[in-house]
Amino acid sequence: MEVIELSLPATNRLATEYIEGKFPVSEAFHPCSFEQRLHELQTRTYAREAIVDHLLTYHQTFRASRETIANIEKLRQPESVVVIGGQQAGLLTGPLYTIYKIISIIVLAKQQEQQLGVPVVPMFWMASEDHDIAEMNYVHIAEHGKVKKYVYPPLAKEKRMAAHIHIDADALKHWIDDVLKTYGETDVTNELRAYIHECIAQSDTVTDFFAAIILTLFAKEGIVVVDAAHPQLRAIERQWFMTLADEHKAITNALQTQQRHLAQLGYAQAIDVSPLCAHLFYDDGQRRLLYYDDDKQHFYTKDGAYRFTPDELRQRIESEPQSFSNNVVTRPLMQEWLFPTLAFIAGPGEIAYWAELKRVFEHFHWHMPPIVPRLSFTLVERHIAADLADVRMTVEEALTKGTKEALDTWVRTNQPASFDETFSEAKKQMANIHEQLRQLGMQIDPHLEGVMLKNAERIETQIDYLQQLITRRMLQKHDVHVRKYERIELSLRPNNMPQERVWNIIYYMNRYGLDFASRLLHVDYRWNGMHKIVYI
Repeated sequence: MEVIELSLPATNRLATEYIEGKFPVSEAFHPCSFEQRLHELQTRTYAREAIVDHLLTYHQTFRASRETIANIEKLRQPESVVVIGGQQAGLLTGPLYTIYKIISIIVLAKQQEQQLGVPVVPMFWMASEDHDIAEMNYVHIAEHGKVKKYVYPPLAKEKRMAAHIHIDADALKHWIDDVLKTYGETDVTNELRAYIHECIAQSDTVTDFFAAIILTLFAKEGIVVVDAAHPQLRAIERQWFMTLADEHKAITNALQTQQRHLAQLGYAQAIDVSPLCAHLFYDDGQRRLLYYDDDKQHFYTKDGAYRFTPDELRQRIESEPQSFSNNVVTRPLMQEWLFPTLAFIAGPGEIAYWAELKRVFEHFHWHMPPIVPRLSFTLVERHIAADLADVRMTVEEALTKGTKEALDTWVRTNQPASFDETFSEAKKQMANIHEQLRQLGMQIDPHLEGVMLKNAERIETQIDYLQQLITRRMLQKHDVHVRKYERIELSLRPNNMPQERVWNIIYYMNRYGLDFASRLLHVDYRWNGMHKIVYI
C-alpha cells in the first residue's frame, strides 16, 4: 500500500488547531511526554487482579486469541500500562473511523512498548451502555450511484442500551446477506459471509456481535475489548460510582468553569449538560439520566419514575451496580480509575469534549492522559485512482472541493461555443419583447399586469428548461466521462462527508480480502496529524 499525506481540517476548530499544533495545549490539557506519564502512573494503584480476572472470563466467551489473552495477563504486571480508545458498538463495526481508531491504538501501543520498555496493552473501550441506537443500527451502502442508509429493522425502535439488545441470528444473517449483495459478489464473499456468520454464532447481543468481529479482525495484534456495560465490570466500578454521586456538584462546577474559560478563548461548547445533572444514568431496562434537586435534596429522573435520597442512591449502587452507568463527563474519569492509561486515542469530537474536562480531572487531583489524535485515512481504490487521472483531478482537490466544480468546468468547456451567452441573450430579447406586449396590454386593461408578469416568468422558466434539457443530453452523450466524476465523489467524499464517516470496512474486505484491516496496520505511519491517503 502506498501512502501519501495531506493536511486536512478536522470536524471542529478546536480539534483542527490541536492536531496542527496551534491550540494552546496547557489551557485545556496536561501536556507531558509518554515517559513522564509512565512515571506518574507508577505512583498509582489499580484493581489489577480483579480487572484481569474479569477480562479473562469475558474474552473466553469469544474464544479470544492467544495474543489477546497474553495481553490481558500483562495487566497483572505493576509496570504495565494501556493505550485506550473507544466507540459505540455499530453494526458490522460501524463507519471506518472505528477501525482506524483501533489501528491507532494498536500502532501506538506497539511503538511505546518498544520505546518505554514496559508492557503496553492495546485496549478498546466498547461503549455498550449507549442507548442512542439510531447512531448504530445501520450501514451505508451505494445504490444507483447514491449513498443510502441501510437500517437493520429489528433495532429501529429500540431504546435500551446496546448491551441489553439480543440479536435474532436468522434476521441478522438475512440483513447481512442483503448488504453483501450491494457490495457485489467476489471470490472473497463466501468466506466473508462465513466469517460474519461465525461471529453471530458467538454473540447474544448487539455488543457481543461487535466484539466478536473486532477480536477476530485483530486477533494477531492482541486487541483487548472492554464491555463498559458488563455486570462484572460494574461491580468493580461500584466504589467509584459512589464517589461520582457524592461529587456531582463539584464535577458540574469544574466542567462549567472550564467551558467558560474556553468560551473566552473563542471555542464553541462541546458538552451540553444541565446544571442539575448528576452525571450518572440509572437503568431498569430503560436508561435514564439522574438529576439532583437541591431544595428537596434527592436524586431523580425527569420522567418521575425514580427518586433517591443520597443514602438511598448509595444503597442502590451497593446492591445493584450493574444498573448504573456514566455519562460523557464521567466516562473518562471511570476509565482513569480502572486502567493505567498511558494515552487516550481520540477522534475530533472527543478532543473537543476532553478539552472541557481539565478542571474535572484536577478536582480529583489527577492529570489527564496524553490525548493522541487517531490516525485519519482516505482509501483510494485503483479504479478511483484511474478515474482521477482521467479527469485530471488530484486526491486533494477531490477531498477539499469535491467534484461538482470540476464537472461544471468540464461541462462549460465541452458545450457548444457561446452556449450560456446564447441562452442569456435569448432571455434578454424575450424580456424586451414581453415588455412591449405588457405595455400594450396595460393600455387596454391595467388589471392584466399580474397575469402578464406570470406569463413572462413562465417563458423564462421554459428557456431555463430548454437549457437544462440540452445540458442533460450532452451529459448523456458523454456518460462514460461524467460517471468518473460521480464515482470519485461517491468513493472519496460520499454525501459531501469524509469517507471514513460513511463507508464500512466490510465493503473493502469483500473486495480485498479478510486480512484487509490487518494489512492497514503494517504501513509505516507517522504521528504528525496529517491525513493519510492510502492507495490500495
